Amino acid sequence: MSGNRPTEDELRRGMTVEIDQSNADNAPDADPIRGEIRTVIDEGDSPQGVKVELKSGVTGYVERVVPE
Repeated sequence: MSGNRPTEDELRRGMTVEIDQSNADNAPDADPIRGEIRTVIDEGDSPQGVKVELKSGVTGYVERVVPE
């Protein structure tokens, strides 16, 4: 996991983030998606980072928080 990825403690519902998709057929090749966090999904110490569900229903691992 990249040391620059936010931790679970830094993420809150409603924050805008950029994620790597985890529920798309082409997830490994897909571009990152931006959206607002609906739910932080507890992944423990996943090497991919913190998994979230966006308001759009897409789930994935947070790459970064998007500045407002």
